[in-house]
Amino acid sequence: VTSEHKMSSSAEPPSLVLSDMEKGELIWFDPGVGHALPGEVLEYHKPAQVLTVQAVIAGKPQVFSLTSANGVRRRQDLGQNGVEDMILLSDLNEASLLWNLKIRYDRELIYTYVGSILVAVNPYKMYDMYGLDIVKKYEGQILGTLPPHLFAVGSAAYAALPRCSQVVVISGESGSGKTESTKLVMQYLAAVNKSPSNLITEQILEASPLLESFGNAKTVRNDNSSRFGKFLEVHFKEGVILGAKVTEYLLEKSRIVTQAPDERNYHVFYELLAGLSEETKLKYGLLAADKYFYLNQGGNCDIDGKYDNEDFQSLLSAMQVLGFTSDEQDTIFRILASVLHLGNVYFHRKQLKHGQEGVEIGSDAEIRWTGHLLQLSVDGIKQALTTKTTEARNERLFTALTIDQALDARDAFAKALYSSLFAWLVARINHIVYKGTKRTTAISILDIFGFEDFKENSFEQLCINYANENLQFYFNKHIFKLEQQEYAKEKIVWQNITYADNLPVIQLLSKKPVGILHLLD
Repeated sequence: VTSEHKMSSSAEPPSLVLSDMEKGELIWFDPGVGHALPGEVLEYHKPAQVLTVQAVIAGKPQVFSLTSANGVRRRQDLGQNGVEDMILLSDLNEASLLWNLKIRYDRELIYTYVGSILVAVNPYKMYDMYGLDIVKKYEGQILGTLPPHLFAVGSAAYAALPRCSQVVVISGESGSGKTESTKLVMQYLAAVNKSPSNLITEQILEASPLLESFGNAKTVRNDNSSRFGKFLEVHFKEGVILGAKVTEYLLEKSRIVTQAPDERNYHVFYELLAGLSEETKLKYGLLAADKYFYLNQGGNCDIDGKYDNEDFQSLLSAMQVLGFTSDEQDTIFRILASVLHLGNVYFHRKQLKHGQEGVEIGSDAEIRWTGHLLQLSVDGIKQALTTKTTEARNERLFTALTIDQALDARDAFAKALYSSLFAWLVARINHIVYKGTKRTTAISILDIFGFEDFKENSFEQLCINYANENLQFYFNKHIFKLEQQEYAKEKIVWQNITYADNLPVIQLLSKKPVGILHLLD
């Protein structure tokens, strides 16, 4: 959401002299820990030329003696609750911003403004601050007139709709609460929607838990990490929700076949195995989650506080609201089960004629289950997993695969099945909730994975981080460059703001013809 944004800048702090500091003054100082700490002056020892200051670390007051003013600057008293809009800080520096956020977080004030930007600190629990009474409180209010809240952002976007469409960009590191924030903004829009019928609104809301089941997974940093990007467009006409459209980006396909220690595959697999009756599991040839190679690589198939059997019932309820037929549900479960069976397929080396080495499948039962569930020829699946077919001069040539190549073929088959299912789900949801109406305005919500840096990173992390670099460039452009141009145009006196421009990083990756991605292509 874009709105009027005040520009503020802090010049370099004036040089301080330790002898000028008075008892009780608030300061920032670095006692050698590599970052600034908030402290209070106790006294200045003139003969020794030492300033004694006190700081509270881990709940305990500690005293430090400073002999140099390097890194020392005066600190603003932020009060018990901090400031609601950090543009009002008299000294804009990293330490002040972080300290203000900490003060507010410690008092369960998780939202703070920076002009028109809302900063949210994830408390990893839900507060009682999102009910209909809070919706009514923020409805129709101008951004900044009430305490910071996600509903204030939703209200600003909704109020601007008659003029033009709006976009809410939600960004942050993995585990920062982006997905929950997306759902809460959507919850606000659903509540203020003027539609006399709530079916389409309910369907849009139920699409979120369905996509979470298929597109979210446990990572080392986040028990419910979105492993795909989502752009949700909610279309309005005269304040009424007419429909919505979901666009998905960059589903993490590698997770389907491999997971790092203490991570899981996509939630839906575990929910399926926990929620199906024993009789229905027999229908799909399914066992417990820890029996499947594609599910047990992380070492733990459970998540503390997550009840997969209950979430499976919520998934079924969402499918019912969205109008999925029983045949469609059965097809979905067949595909999921076939992916699990494929993961348990293994191979043996086999000596062929002329000294060649090939493979044969050592798990015939899993192949038969895959063929049965997908209604494919068992022999055809075996051939696809053990040989490579080449077309040449109107004839087919079959080349035997090695074990590594056969395992790659198996994993590629599983990834193609699941990613195609996910794409079909998104298309099916859009068919239900997107009416393709013209002459509407929309509020779009971008929920995209944040910067990632794991112990082992793959091509997915490169793509995710490249997308985030572009998002950061967009932010810099609109908050800094365009605003400064506007100030210059209006001949407003202001102080130039220096910031880290990430355009060189983007050009290094994607500039034609020598960007890394183009060189790889």
